[in-house]
Amino acid sequence: MARTARLSVSVGLALSLATACGGGSKDHDDGAEKGRATRSAGPAPTAKPYDPPLKFASQGSIIIAYGDESGGPWSTRLQGTTVYAVSDTEVKAHSVLDGKQLWSVTPQGEPSKDTDYAMPERLGRPTLVSLDGRSALLAAFPVTVPGSGTTPDRSVIELTALAADSGKRLWTTTLERPEEQQEGDVVLAGSDGTVAALKIGMDTDAVTLGIALDTRKPVWTARDFAAEFLDDGVVVGVTDTNSDDSGGISVQGLKLADGAKTWTYPAPELGSAKLDPVGGGLFTVEADPQRVLVESSAALVATSSGRVPDAASGLVQKSDLPLLDCWFDDRAAVVCEAGPKAAETRVVALDAKTFDELWAIEDDDTSRLQPSISTAWHGAVYGKTTNGPVVLDARTGKDRSTDPGATPYQVNAHAGVVKARSGIEIRRATGWAGAISRRVTQFPG
Repeated sequence: MARTARLSVSVGLALSLATACGGGSKDHDDGAEKGRATRSAGPAPTAKPYDPPLKFASQGSIIIAYGDESGGPWSTRLQGTTVYAVSDTEVKAHSVLDGKQLWSVTPQGEPSKDTDYAMPERLGRPTLVSLDGRSALLAAFPVTVPGSGTTPDRSVIELTALAADSGKRLWTTTLERPEEQQEGDVVLAGSDGTVAALKIGMDTDAVTLGIALDTRKPVWTARDFAAEFLDDGVVVGVTDTNSDDSGGISVQGLKLADGAKTWTYPAPELGSAKLDPVGGGLFTVEADPQRVLVESSAALVATSSGRVPDAASGLVQKSDLPLLDCWFDDRAAVVCEAGPKAAETRVVALDAKTFDELWAIEDDDTSRLQPSISTAWHGAVYGKTTNGPVVLDARTGKDRSTDPGATPYQVNAHAGVVKARSGIEIRRATGWAGAISRRVTQFPG
């Protein structure tokens, strides 16, 4: 019996897709009236980049997706001067320089009503791939084919590749769902531009498929495996152990190319597992064992092997450390929040190669307020304390900006993406601490 897995995960994109084993697919051209891309015209603005930004526009932010502070039914990806947002019924792109919507694409078919696409900010981000030398964004929509006479409606998936710059459909194909997964969500765990890993269903009774993007057909199938993210050719997820006595789950890695198992995380059978991609070839596991007398634990794990790196073995794999959340700054540091309880975490930074501890802020430190971390990028750590948003130095832990104006969960040299009460917002990067660029384009209120 499959057990429900407590899952939150990334990297890759949020893509809904499904297919029937051995079934065919139907391709469409991009001339249909429904689902045509809409684009905004006008010259593209320019802006000075800040690497990393330590100041964001505190006023005039642009709402790119309405929702709530959980992010609503959207996932986002910040790429250059564009932010992409995807849901079950729309994919769109906004300029981070002036907030204008660049294009929007909706499905050609009628959206299904039995899905509820809403992923945490680090899970299911839109995936950009290179197709025939062109940057493309993959998207998939659950749609319903109307019935006729005694034939009922049926749910299928409309998979499409969109030109990242214009939203033009490069190709679209309709895929049948597997017989055992006729309803519910399907999410793309990731793609390398050749094969896409697709999870159909949300628990360990899910089916994960490897879809070849050239033929748009499955090349491998993994039943009872819920893929969560892709990193360097390895699909990481959880699977039903099919144990006769307990029926727990385990964490596994599969090769994207052929679906072959590469490793199994060495732990007792689990009742639940929370997986999060970190970057830099790492991910975190928060494991809740199936056996009552075995304590929960957390670990920082290498995607290539499914093992804790030797240098990090004494740091983040302890029975009294069941909570662990980490971010790679895309340069040389990994910053983690770790602790036995949510209210008793410590913030610690590690060297990304040696895993030596660089600095730490303990929960009982009376000299400093412990920040809640939102992300890290290029030597900067973004978070907030009771005093408001703050930016720390990833190598020293010292305050780099005490008034950055925002706490982004995604950031690059041009902007930060922020979750607010009204939804998801773009905040322009305006400079380093104390240095505001005069070239800032003010957003409309």
